[in-house]
Amino acid sequence: MIVLNSRAPGSVLLLLALSTLSAACSGGSRAEPASVESRRAIVEKEAKPTAPQRAPEAAAETTGEVPPQLLAIFQDDLARRALVKHEAITVVSATEQEWSDGAMGCPEPGMMYTQSLVPGYRVVLKANDEKYAYHSDRRGNFIVCANGQAFQPAKKQVKGKPPAE
Repeated sequence: MIVLNSRAPGSVLLLLALSTLSAACSGGSRAEPASVESRRAIVEKEAKPTAPQRAPEAAAETTGEVPPQLLAIFQDDLARRALVKHEAITVVSATEQEWSDGAMGCPEPGMMYTQSLVPGYRVVLKANDEKYAYHSDRRGNFIVCANGQAFQPAKKQVKGKPPAE
């Protein structure tokens, strides 16, 4: 039993507020625990194996089609390389490819490459009656492979020094 001193009227209010909070926290109504049958049904439902599913963006990569963005990059490169307009470029073939290493099917002598499988694409484009084979990974890194030799993208090729004025 708590005895309150009449000299501290604020403490009565504090004690009253604390007892009200205590009663509210203990709760007048208690929820019934879940029955054994309902818990067993939940466990059995979660235990059933489901077929694995791919993420939506991963499914697009495995269709065998070259992404349009990547195809546009190749066409831009060929337009610069062959000095033609986009309309003059035709797609001969476009396939999904798994390269045996980082050389993507076109190793350069004296270069070292990653020795793991590289998923990517092989696209053959035609301009000015010549075919150009583009080898790429899925991230957009590519080379042009002609007669077993790799050529860097047209933007990366080193141009001669500008003439001195």
